[in-house]
Amino acid sequence: MDKLYIVMPAYNEDNVIVNVVDEWHKVIEKIGHDSKLVIFNDGSKDNTLSVLENIRSKYPNLAVISKEKTGHRKAMSSVN
Repeated sequence: MDKLYIVMPAYNEDNVIVNVVDEWHKVIEKIGHDSKLVIFNDGSKDNTLSVLENIRSKYPNLAVISKEKTGHRKAMSSVN
């Protein structure tokens, strides 16, 4: 079975994060059941995390991880 993990950091993206998740989740669904869209909330100061938490039930292959702001490189290097 094919599997794909799309991992992206998000910082202060509350105005666009729903559209981003919606578009990329469609890709994940086409690949396979075990695929995931992983969004790292990188210490957003706006409502990015609460928006992601509110839409999580609509997108079963969405994983949300929140952490303190460390920047793009550190956020991406923490993916296991």
